[in-house]
Parts: sequence; structure tokens; C-alpha cells
Amino acid sequence: MPAQDIKFNNHSLQTTADPAATILTSNIVYNNLPEKVFVLREDSVRDGFEIVDARYSQKIITINGWLISDSGANLKTLIDNFKNYLRPNEANLDIEIYPGSGEYIRWIASVRTIEIPEEHWQVTQKPFRVEFLCKPFGKATSSTTIDLNSGSDITTSPYEETISINGTYKTKPVITITINSETSMTAFKFENDTNDDYIQISTSFSASDVLEIDCENETVKLNGSIQDFTGVFPYLEPGNNSLILTATDSGSFSYSVSIEYTPTYL
Repeated sequence: MPAQDIKFNNHSLQTTADPAATILTSNIVYNNLPEKVFVLREDSVRDGFEIVDARYSQKIITINGWLISDSGANLKTLIDNFKNYLRPNEANLDIEIYPGSGEYIRWIASVRTIEIPEEHWQVTQKPFRVEFLCKPFGKATSSTTIDLNSGSDITTSPYEETISINGTYKTKPVITITINSETSMTAFKFENDTNDDYIQISTSFSASDVLEIDCENETVKLNGSIQDFTGVFPYLEPGNNSLILTATDSGSFSYSVSIEYTPTYL
């Protein structure tokens, strides 16, 4: 069975090809939840508290393994290179979801500690332990695109569709609306009925307009130009999301919608 692959800043931490520079990572602990910070309201008279707000602040990922070489001198070089690989801050930590899958979850990570115990008998190999301080959420290394109405034009308002989102935490999509035809379209509203998030753009639309709602970067652009809006940038929740799209037009119209998102994980 192959080992579970792991890379930091595009340097593999699972190498066996060179007997002088072997890194064997045998224990990757990353399925723990991120640290959750609570804002509490405590009653001055009664026991207990209420949770006012909660947020995830950081995640700790640890790995253990062995640095193995074919001589003492080469082991010293391997240790130096290993520490140099782990030097950058806020670099990509890519962990294969299971051995041999070829699919990864990426965390933004910085190394907090590196432990390489010194034992007199360990001339050509030494154990190591590394602790990474990570941003709280991991993301897939590639995005997923959903075309509403199976890619066909939408010609009714309101239009409703339920989509399924991968991952274990809410994600910020990029929503692209292409206006194919219109009579007098003056507004477009995108609503996620699952969490009550919505955003509305009120302007005079024309055929061939492209409206981009980038929830990750919090921008709305019409044909590349910044556009005013009301509401909030909607999140997509893991699992099913009930979407409601409303086009304000006195006559016939047609448009298409694609939603691009990156699965996000706790």
C-alpha cells in the first residue's frame, strides 16, 4: 500500500527515491477540528452563559517520521535541507486525502516547531516531529463548477434549483450570469434560501452582458466594471442549497448561470 503523500511549499515530505535523502512521514494528524473561539455573555445573577458568537481561529497539524540517509555526512545535509524546506511562512501544505488517491486538501501553514531528537546511536537516521500552525480551513486544490438548469438558458422568474456542495464548511463561490436576451431587464437577485443570504444588482441589463459576483474577493462586476449592489455576498453551505434567482423584466428574457466554488474542509 502506498504511503499517504504530503507536500509543503511543493517539497515532498514523503520521498524514497534517493537512499541518501529519504523522508518517511508515517503519522499525519490533521482530522482534528480547528480551534473554536467563543464570545460569551455571562449572567451576573444566574449560573451559566450564552454564546454570543463563535469563530474558528486556527488549526494545528502535526507529522512524525524519519530522516534516513546512507552516511552521517549525508544525513547532516538532509537535515539542513529538511529544515530549509520548512522555513517559509504561510505556504501550501498539501495532504493526500488517502494513500494513492492523488487528491489533496490544501492548508495555508507555517511551521511552529521542528523536533529532531539527538541520540548517539542514530548515525544515518533520525526521527522528526513537525507542528504546523494553519489557517482554520483546508481547501481542495481544484475548483468545481455547477451550471444551473444543466447549462440551458433560464427563461422564468423566479427560478429555483437545489444544488449539492462538497466539503464540510461553507464556501464562497464565483457566480457568473450571462444575459443572452432581454426586453427591459432592470435587476437580478441571487438568493440562497438555505441560509437567507442574497445579493441584488439593479441596473439596465443588455443582451451579451456578463455579470460576475465574486464572493471570495467580494466584488461585483458587469462586463468587467465594478457594480453597486445590495445585500451580502452569499455563502454556499455544505450539502444541499436551495437557490432562488429572480430577474426583473417586463417581457421575455434568457440567461445562463455557472457557479464555481472550491470545496472547503474543517
